Amino acid sequence: MKHRKKLIIVPESTSFNLKRAVMTPRTYRIHSHKNFELNYIVDGWGNRIVGNTMESFSRGDLVLMGPDLPHCWEVTGVSIGCLPECITIHFHEDFFGQKIKRLPELSPILDLFKLAKRGVQFYGRGIEEIRWILQKIPEVNNFRKLIYLLEIFDLLIRTDNRRLLVNEGFIQDADDTNNLKLKRVYEYILVNFSKKIRLEDVADHCHLSVSAFCRFFESNTGKSLFNYLKEVRIGYASKLLMDSDLLISDICYQSGYTNLSHFNNQFKQISGVTPSQYRKTVKQLS
Repeated sequence: MKHRKKLIIVPESTSFNLKRAVMTPRTYRIHSHKNFELNYIVDGWGNRIVGNTMESFSRGDLVLMGPDLPHCWEVTGVSIGCLPECITIHFHEDFFGQKIKRLPELSPILDLFKLAKRGVQFYGRGIEEIRWILQKIPEVNNFRKLIYLLEIFDLLIRTDNRRLLVNEGFIQDADDTNNLKLKRVYEYILVNFSKKIRLEDVADHCHLSVSAFCRFFESNTGKSLFNYLKEVRIGYASKLLMDSDLLISDICYQSGYTNLSHFNNQFKQISGVTPSQYRKTVKQLS
């Protein structure tokens, strides 16, 4: 059981496409596409899936997603007298082009795009200003539309009110950091997470003592190695639940767990639902 791949067409006359639309049962289906997407909920509430994260959403929900990240919004309610509406912006994977990307002024935006592959939710102050800009974009010419979009990017990179939605194991990408030692850890985990991993082996792989490695890893990631390993394993399990018909017990073992009960508990701890509930919901929305 796989999510749907959609083709989002951005007209040649503009670098991005903005659409305000009423969410229908068709929008509930899990899908992905090659474009970046910024999604703002004008009205309505319900359940949102981005990658391996299942959460509730409500009016004002603002999420930036990178290319090929599965997602959907399931509306379960709406304000009296209103329709369940969203405003979405789609823009090309190579929005700035290779030459413009070298401009140092753009590095904060490019860093934001890197985060978008794990889905970024924004909240708090600044959302209302972004909502105002989104509603103004259809009323102006193409040049002003581009200026408005850059203003949105500026607001997004300046806010600390953001959080990542998707675990590392779901995307399996170790390019999030320029730190060579940390990258070696990521690569080691992504290659070996389905096996038994000892702290001593990872520390030795980085040519550090165990105590020095623990200090290094926690100071750079804000979490212990085994909390990170748990996220990778549950992220990978979520991907198998979404994209395969394997038995949950097989997924448990392929994800590096030897005890099904422990796997179920850790999956619920990370995702908020059990593996069977996650698969059932994903299947209904695909």
